[in-house]
Order: sequence, then structure tokens, then C-alpha cells
Amino acid sequence: MTLKLFYTPVFGFIHKSVVAACEAGVWGQIEQVPVYIRQNGYSIAAINPLAKVPTLARDDGVVLYGSQTICEYLDSLRTSGTPLYPTNNDARWDALRRLALGDILFDITVRIGQERLNTPPMAYVLQWQWPKVGRALDQMERDARKGFKSFDIGQVGWLQGISYLQRHTDQGLPAPLPQTYDWRNKRPALTAWFNEVIQRPSVTSHFNKEFDGEDSAVFCQSKVAEVLKSQGLNLDSEMHFSENVDFISPSGGDDPKYQS
Repeated sequence: MTLKLFYTPVFGFIHKSVVAACEAGVWGQIEQVPVYIRQNGYSIAAINPLAKVPTLARDDGVVLYGSQTICEYLDSLRTSGTPLYPTNNDARWDALRRLALGDILFDITVRIGQERLNTPPMAYVLQWQWPKVGRALDQMERDARKGFKSFDIGQVGWLQGISYLQRHTDQGLPAPLPQTYDWRNKRPALTAWFNEVIQRPSVTSHFNKEFDGEDSAVFCQSKVAEVLKSQGLNLDSEMHFSENVDFISPSGGDDPKYQS
């Protein structure tokens, strides 16, 4: 089976779906379809009503969206190794709890990053969200001190959340948040865990490596059309890449291609 993964290949952070695919041994079955959601022409609304990445399309027309769904589906395809989703109830719920920590840390960082597009940023939004970052990281530190029996989906979520936070702190956070922030400070167990797991092949395959494949809007829309064809549908003219605009970046902002 061929799978199309529609996602934003900004490799300054760790993608859960890529890690899950590599860990499951199915990365070779995946065709990468870059989507820059803040650039004109990259809408995938024709196959995902939410027009969000990641989106995974099978060659039989089935489309899955939501990273949690995609990661669990990819893990279900594995033929060897330890599943990312534990089968033991207690272990499974613990992994899902830790997955939620990573996912929500990621979502909070996305919200903080979006405030860069406001002039000025909404201080009350930043001040409301920022304490959650520290509390999430402190809980991760406590969990890391206990150690892990195997690599699981909870840790995959942490990798994405922490690396995405680091990407934004390296760029400088918007005021009134601290201009410099190191998530490692006073979190030795979490730091040691991160330094170890980023050496996994599923991480080194893409982390901090620039994407060098086809990433044009035309290519993206041709793959959307292929998915629709597999569903017995056609790409209507009003959904053509040049006319389907989901987001227009404010003038003076950073390059929208990399605002992920």
C-alpha cells in the first residue's frame, strides 16, 4: 500500500508522524507531500475539511487526519518491534497521558507563535499560556526520573512538543514573555532523556535536515487530485491551487513558508 503524507516538512522540529512511520518500518511506503498552510495554493481542504496537517491518504481513497489518529494507524501497520501504543491497560493510559502533555505543549507553542503575527501581540494570551509550558515541562521531568521500559507514543509526543518549543525559543519569544528561555534548566532527567532519544534513527532521519524534494503548490494539488480520483471524485475548478486561499500572511511578517 502506498501512503501519501501531507505535512509541513519544516525539519527544525521533530514530527510525530514521521517518527511513528519510521518506528513502524513503513516510511518506505510513504510519499511525502509538502503543505505550507500559510502560502497560497497549498490548501488540502478538498480531502480534509479542516485543511490541517498532517493528513494521511491511502491509495484506496481513505483519508485520515489528526496526528493521534495517523500515528496509531501507522503503528498498527508494524510487522516487528515494540508497538508505540502499549497493549497493557495501565501502560497504555500512562503513555496516552504523556502524549497529551507533549501534544498540548505543542499546541500552546503554536498559539504563542501565532501571536508574532499580531502587532502588538496580545499580552494576556501569552501570560495565560506561558505558565502551562513550565508546568508541563516540570511534569515531564518527574516522569523522566522514573525512566521508561520502552520507547512509546508518549515519548514521541514529548519529542515533538519540546523540539517545537525549542525552535521558537531559539527564535526569541514575543514580549512580554522572556526573550531567552532554556527548557533544560533545572530539568536534568528530561535533558538526559532528550539527548538520548534524539539519536534514534526515526529522529535523525529528518530532525534539523532540510527537505530537498518537490514542494511546489502545483505538486501538492496534483496529489490532492490523485486522492480525489481514488475516491471517484474530481478536483473542481474552484478548488484549483491558484484560487484556493486559506491564509494570507500579514505584511511585514516572517516568511510564511516557515511559519509552522
